Amino acid sequence: MNSITASELSRILEDEILPRVEKPSRYLGCEVNATRKDAATDDVRIALAFPDLYDLGLPNLGLLILYDILNRREGVQAERVYAPGLDLEAILRERRLPLFSLESRTPLAQFDCIGFTLQYELCYTNLLNMLDLAGIPLQSSQREDRHPIILAGGPCALNPEPLADFIDAFAIGDGEEVIVEIAEALRATKGVPRAERLRRLAEIEGVYVPALYETRTLPDGTVLPVGPKVRKRVVALEGAPFPTEYVVPFTQQVHDRVSLEVLRGCTQGCRFCQAGMMNRPVRERSLKTLRELQEAALRATGYEEIALASLSTCDYSRVRALVAQTVEAATPWGTAISLPSLRLDSFSVDLVEMVQSVRKSGLTFAPEAATPRLRAVINKGITDEDLLETTGEVFLRGWEVVKLYFMIGLPTETEEDVAAIAELSRRVLAHGRRFRRNARINLGVSTFVPRPHTPFQWERQISLAETQAKQRILAERLRGSVKFGRHDAFASYLEGVFARGDRRVGAALLEAWRRGARMDAWSEHFDFARWQEAFAAVGLNPDDYLRERDPATPLPWEHLDILVTRDYLLAERQRSRLEQLTLDCRRDRCHQCGVLEHTPHLCAEMRKNSREGAQEEREWTPLPLPDRPALDPAQRIRFRFAKEARARLLSHLETVGVWTRALRRARAPLAYSQGYHPQPKLAFGTALAVGVESTAEYVDVVLNERLDPVAFAQRINALLPDGIRVLEAREVPLRAPSLSAAIRAVRYEVTVPREVVDGRVAHERVESFLARKEYPITRERPKGPQQIDLRAGVLELSARPAPDGSVLLEMLLREGNGASIRPADLVAVLFSPGQAPLRVRKLESYLGDGDRLEPVMPREESVP
Repeated sequence: MNSITASELSRILEDEILPRVEKPSRYLGCEVNATRKDAATDDVRIALAFPDLYDLGLPNLGLLILYDILNRREGVQAERVYAPGLDLEAILRERRLPLFSLESRTPLAQFDCIGFTLQYELCYTNLLNMLDLAGIPLQSSQREDRHPIILAGGPCALNPEPLADFIDAFAIGDGEEVIVEIAEALRATKGVPRAERLRRLAEIEGVYVPALYETRTLPDGTVLPVGPKVRKRVVALEGAPFPTEYVVPFTQQVHDRVSLEVLRGCTQGCRFCQAGMMNRPVRERSLKTLRELQEAALRATGYEEIALASLSTCDYSRVRALVAQTVEAATPWGTAISLPSLRLDSFSVDLVEMVQSVRKSGLTFAPEAATPRLRAVINKGITDEDLLETTGEVFLRGWEVVKLYFMIGLPTETEEDVAAIAELSRRVLAHGRRFRRNARINLGVSTFVPRPHTPFQWERQISLAETQAKQRILAERLRGSVKFGRHDAFASYLEGVFARGDRRVGAALLEAWRRGARMDAWSEHFDFARWQEAFAAVGLNPDDYLRERDPATPLPWEHLDILVTRDYLLAERQRSRLEQLTLDCRRDRCHQCGVLEHTPHLCAEMRKNSREGAQEEREWTPLPLPDRPALDPAQRIRFRFAKEARARLLSHLETVGVWTRALRRARAPLAYSQGYHPQPKLAFGTALAVGVESTAEYVDVVLNERLDPVAFAQRINALLPDGIRVLEAREVPLRAPSLSAAIRAVRYEVTVPREVVDGRVAHERVESFLARKEYPITRERPKGPQQIDLRAGVLELSARPAPDGSVLLEMLLREGNGASIRPADLVAVLFSPGQAPLRVRKLESYLGDGDRLEPVMPREESVP
């Protein structure tokens, strides 16, 4: 792999590579609120890595929290890296270029530490792929002192053994405090031998270093680590650091919003749920803190939506007061509110009704099992009547769709339990149509995967054949009535193997990666046959990892102490066999799960919040919720803005998003459209192709209050990302014609490298082209090929040499009325440049037609 500086790599990426890949905005690193520090003044540099695409990784709350904490520390620098798309990976490998951080484009191997967040087992091959692209040995035993320390944390670190050969150290539990201690340990040991640095990390509570553990092999072949217990870290949520200056992406995300963590943990006690067991006790943020965080986050981001996030937001002790204050604070911003986790009761529906901005399209509930017996097994204390009553209330209040989630393969499940999923779903649909004729049910069914540190960690996972048979039963019984979605059987199978795997499965992981496995969480890239070959090649039968485990036999992850004891998990397993419910300890007695012994103050606070909150909820009186006032449009301001440097790689839709959020951060008095999802009234000029620079982009903004255009532009400039800036601003009539429809021509300048053509030849080819009366070409469109006359679309064309020997091609091209010509079309027929990098700059857009063209905004004094 080539040795290269960050600045040289950045130039190559921006000029030669990113214009050729899908969604180049994934790799820009200049988002609003991204932190860029001077590497020369920082003692410790940490790359926070998410082993999947940027689109999924950027909203990850854990990564954003750590990013904020580290960058607030003197002498510590944190940057981000995500798994590259397959197109970028291919180019990096072809050109022998390393994977890089987003903010500074530093090759990953130059960091002190790379910290991966482990959210899903099917992303493990991406982790190996990222290390390989960085030029870092995959196995920790092969790394030298010069290589970064490879760290990992997150939900999947609760069984670290499948990755023990690849990860130097795992952080177990809450990360807010331990990440600071890790950074300080890295600072203190910089320059000392790698083995000594790892020993220093192992001294930190909550850090597991696999290389320091011996192993022993059980008679069945299971490999166990042998060494001291590692106890998880637990932090109090009130007062814990939380980012308000969220990194605001350019590209659309899976969860494109502020996620405000209102509480952490859950004591409902679902016996399949690893997160509920792992995150005990329940910890809350106060109403006052949440109000402050919400207002700061909206002010810093301009996001259009805020989610009240947790495992079970409805269990917040003062939840009605929380929702009311969130609505009150969000209404002036025109911000939507979402409640991502709902209980199956009418109380949850009442809460959603309080959120006026929610469009009544669909609500989601998770009964998990369809018979009372099986719900008792998993400790889900709801009845069929609860489900029917709640969903009936949902449809009665105007919602159109209810989404229901169930699992197949739960312990003690019978064929009747599976068939009951279809029967109960049809009953819900029939009941709902009593209240709403067009009521619909969407059903999602996943396969139960036994998880470490849960009462079901010893249970058997059903086989592939059983999963597919149960899915067929449901598909047959649901045909024509309910929309049926199911999780891929092969993916669930592999998930189960790694969820309870030991160190041996690491060999199969490495072999599968060598055979081309990557992006396995994406169905279009997942190849189960490749995995079968990998397991066979290393001599492992993956079926063995789905078997029922003997409670008398140690498990590969039991050197980790999550505070919930083995005895409690076994007792809960026994209660499941007896179909007995265990009540929530916040409202019942302590069930001696083990957490109280280590966090008595947090448990006491949890019960206090629950007790006082219940009293306040009983006494709570709803206040009138504020309405967003409907104001008439008062002013239309037209902006001319530049789009340059990294920002030229943004798409038109991404540019619209940049402006929308900048205006919201500026608290601009925007005029909004009507309807369920009001949108600010913005009108842009013609869309600019990705990769094209411009000093002549235009947008009209409609306001419901009058502002001084130049002062308003200065305010906006302070909030726009690097590469986008307002050049001019002036008022235009409220009913001015739409920009996109009024623009009739666009002037461009294209820099053609001297390797493609010299000045003399360029001049001759331009003259030859202009001499033609027509020049038909075929342009490929999604709906099929389109014939256009290129010559008719070129109003002016000239070529002149540049001082560096390149050719500057200036052209005035028609726009609109189906006759739009792209600069790339013209350059292709003139010079056939192939993959040579072209620099295209838009100089001006024109209104009018024929000989009466005039600039959209004739030049005046620019915005200072």
